[in-house]
Amino acid sequence: MAAGKSIFGKAVGFAAGLLGAGSAQAAVPPAKAPDVATPTAPTDAEVEAELRSLRLVVRDAGYAAHRNRILAERGAQGDDVIFATPYAAGLELIVVADSAQTARPWMLRDLARVQRTQDEVMARARRQVLALLPPLPTAEKLVGDVVALPKADYLASLMLADGWDDLDAALDGHMRVIVPADDLLMAVDAREADLRDGLPAFAKAKFDDASRSVSQLVYRRQGGAWVAVE
Repeated sequence: MAAGKSIFGKAVGFAAGLLGAGSAQAAVPPAKAPDVATPTAPTDAEVEAELRSLRLVVRDAGYAAHRNRILAERGAQGDDVIFATPYAAGLELIVVADSAQTARPWMLRDLARVQRTQDEVMARARRQVLALLPPLPTAEKLVGDVVALPKADYLASLMLADGWDDLDAALDGHMRVIVPADDLLMAVDAREADLRDGLPAFAKAKFDDASRSVSQLVYRRQGGAWVAVE
């Protein structure tokens, strides 16, 4: 009996050992999920470098809405939208980050990323784009004539410059301006009938030919703002 008991005890112990091993295997903890990199906030130097690249750009009205529809079709959501501000008839303003490779329209998410308001960004972008553009023509050059400003990227943004009202006053309120393309701006003394009458057709032709067309309208100053000539 003692021997049988010993053998039975060994068998029970062996079975318990097997069960214990199986339980240990079943209790293996699940594999840890791989660490996912968390986006880091840009440094002050990185923010400043990006802000220096900003330009306030004149575009045809509806430009941002058209681009945003394309982005939405590609799955963009939330603040992945280009922001724009109405400027004058047929025109709106957008902000772009200008680099040697491309000009990228800024989006609402960019404002949140650099912790700036839309007004702050647009004011800085205006100053920076005007610093790159030629000066306004003088009244002496414009009286009785037409002046085409030297071609430059974002030349249409010269409409944002101060001084247009003084030029208009020098022409007794008869100055007209066209911006058919991003790199083409012309100012005209509309007291000259031959210049005035041919301006709408000329603006339309240049608009149709431009790779970056802006507006085929003719503009004048009124109350410190641009309005379309009826």
